[in-house]
Amino acid sequence: MNVKVSVILPSLNVADYIERCLESVIHQSLKELEILCVDAGSADGTKEILDKYADKDPRIKVLYSGKKSYGRQVNMGLDYASGEYAAVLETDDWIDRDMYQCLYKHAAADGLDYVAADFDLVYRLQNGADYFVRQRLFHGDKQDWYGKILEPCQITTLRSSDYVLWKGIYNRKFLKDNHIRLHESPGAAFQDMGFLQQVKTYARKARYVDQSFYRYRQDRENASSKELDGLFYYEKEFHWINEELGLCNIMKGIDKKYYYFTMSISFLTKYDQIIAALNGDWQDQRLAGPYTWFRRQVAEAVNRGILEEDMYGKGWWEKLILLLASQEDYSQRIIEADNEKKQEVQNFLEKIQNRPVIIFGCGKRGERLMFFCDRNHICMEGFCDNNSELYGKERFGFPVISPMDLKNKISDKNYVVLLSMRNGAEAVYRQLTAMGIKEDRILNQLPEGV
Repeated sequence: MNVKVSVILPSLNVADYIERCLESVIHQSLKELEILCVDAGSADGTKEILDKYADKDPRIKVLYSGKKSYGRQVNMGLDYASGEYAAVLETDDWIDRDMYQCLYKHAAADGLDYVAADFDLVYRLQNGADYFVRQRLFHGDKQDWYGKILEPCQITTLRSSDYVLWKGIYNRKFLKDNHIRLHESPGAAFQDMGFLQQVKTYARKARYVDQSFYRYRQDRENASSKELDGLFYYEKEFHWINEELGLCNIMKGIDKKYYYFTMSISFLTKYDQIIAALNGDWQDQRLAGPYTWFRRQVAEAVNRGILEEDMYGKGWWEKLILLLASQEDYSQRIIEADNEKKQEVQNFLEKIQNRPVIIFGCGKRGERLMFFCDRNHICMEGFCDNNSELYGKERFGFPVISPMDLKNKISDKNYVVLLSMRNGAEAVYRQLTAMGIKEDRILNQLPEGV
């Protein structure tokens, strides 16, 4: 068989997820696959599941890594791979059946160095339904970048926003010719960064498809992205890129600007996440240690004019300068803002008073409000909408009812109606009160960000 895509599946103790992952790849519409499962010493039954599938499908090869390193596992897969293109599929996730068929078609047609698509964050709701949130790469005036062949000057600007390797496929000859590998650091944290910075440095032709194929599971408690050592891992990854790969010595002009921009954004976002989890303890070594390294790197880039204010969105430059100036002041600001958000949510929950809710509006804001209710353990009974075509149907396992049915439910039980829409909320409020629903049963002031 002429292998078109070699799919590398690094695993470690994912017995609860591995079968769904494997099923999604063996049933791909593109059949010319090589499926390389690289296990790092699982002790929960994962290995036995891999062996079972390998016995049934000759495309599956099971390899074993003596080192518990995501980077080592992927590199082993790349060494073994024979396909024209290579892909990585994380074994607690799964993919749409047409992912590799679609990406390979684009890649082969134009001889691209890599092709990628969007992906979905997947949350498991309390009722057992999956909630998908598409992560679009391009917005606004860049939406027309979807489908185009992008050149180096465009590719490099995506260093910070295209931050995961598993949503694409990569020309194996391109990777080999440019000696592109992953950092074989311990664990499974952020080795994507070094790989993708190399890809963005050397790629000459790439495309992004305006579709979403990859399902990225969010509710796994021991996911590496949630670790409080995240800033330390980022420091090690960027240090490897700078010192061992020497990539900074290769980069010039716009490449160097967007590389340091990526470093600064990684610094800010991970710092915010960890300081909130540490309740403002900025002296904790999980922050204080890597802060010193990042501050030196980023401050030098600012002083040399590599990083400039117009590269950043609203508020980000101000945040960066404050963090570089004072770790303590920055941390206090983040915690104050976090506490304000928490208080806003608490005030909203007090208005609900533990009553079951029905969400009016089945659009995107209605979905986000449903997710907010789920995360905050608010008892949700269903959706209501003025669109009669939705009546009797379900959304995420919840029934959609008419306003008249809503009135009957409200009269029978102590329900609260949450108005999800940004535009038209006042009109719906008047509609419901005219039907006899009391004002204290309707909430249309939602927490910021819902």
